[in-house]
Amino acid sequence: MSAATAFALCALLLVPAQPAYADIAGDVNEWLCGLLRDCCNWMFKAQTGVLGSIGANGILSADFAHMLTSSSDLTMHDVARGVWQVAILPIGCGVLGLVFTLKLIEISQRMDGSQSLPGVKEVVFLLVFFAVFLFLIQNSFDLMASIYEVCGLAIDRVEALFGAGGALDLPEVSVVTTDDDIPSLIAMLVVSLISWVVVLAAYVIALVVCWARALQLYIMAAFAPIPLAFLGMDATRQIGLGYLKSFGAVCIAGVIILVLLISFPLVLGGLTGANPGTGTPADAVANGLTYALQYLAMCVLLILALVKSGSWARDIVSGF
Repeated sequence: MSAATAFALCALLLVPAQPAYADIAGDVNEWLCGLLRDCCNWMFKAQTGVLGSIGANGILSADFAHMLTSSSDLTMHDVARGVWQVAILPIGCGVLGLVFTLKLIEISQRMDGSQSLPGVKEVVFLLVFFAVFLFLIQNSFDLMASIYEVCGLAIDRVEALFGAGGALDLPEVSVVTTDDDIPSLIAMLVVSLISWVVVLAAYVIALVVCWARALQLYIMAAFAPIPLAFLGMDATRQIGLGYLKSFGAVCIAGVIILVLLISFPLVLGGLTGANPGTGTPADAVANGLTYALQYLAMCVLLILALVKSGSWARDIVSGF
């Protein structure tokens, strides 16, 4: 009797075991898929946030006096302005004096007894020319800063219109994550980890490009008096015009970099994986891999575009 009772009790205990086991397995699968999906979403969102921070509150949005920060009261802006005032401005004034002397000699060579009145007129024009260019040279640093602020206004307006770009939402950019398929989500997690490395490389390159741009702007502004002084002569005017075009191109490069950083997550949002349509679990894996390759290709393209932003800006300015 005791044996039959024990058998019955064991049988009762075993009856709900199978359904409970199935529910637990489903819950674990759902929980694990949700965890993997959340990790992937967080990584992709963090990646776009890292890139967006460069333009939203970083170097590109800074004013001319604070493009490069410093741990002391002395900034790179102060160094550039000091070099401009102490060393380069006297040289620029000297070059302007040389240009003025050459033009005065040119006028004197054309003057004779019958051309006294036209010669005086030319001398007066020359004095006006000297006063105007002396004013430009003495305020050249602030003039360059004003040109930069014009491009800074364009950057601020672009940021006000688009922000730092849209954040990636993994369920929208890849159909792989709509299914609770652990292998596909693990593959996507691997992709997100690899993309972290590529995005960090893009972030470092973007910072280097932005810092190099800031240094170039400061150096060019510091040496502005010399090329501006050459604007006074027809033979050397192209030197000054080339300098102004180069400075404008460096400023415009900031707008190009911002557009690249804003458009990067938007372009990624349009990527889709290729589904072979076999109706097997291999479809999800193939879908994830093709999306991964497209994502990494776009990251590499972003790096190349950041590196080429300066040459693109020069191509734009060269048409002026």
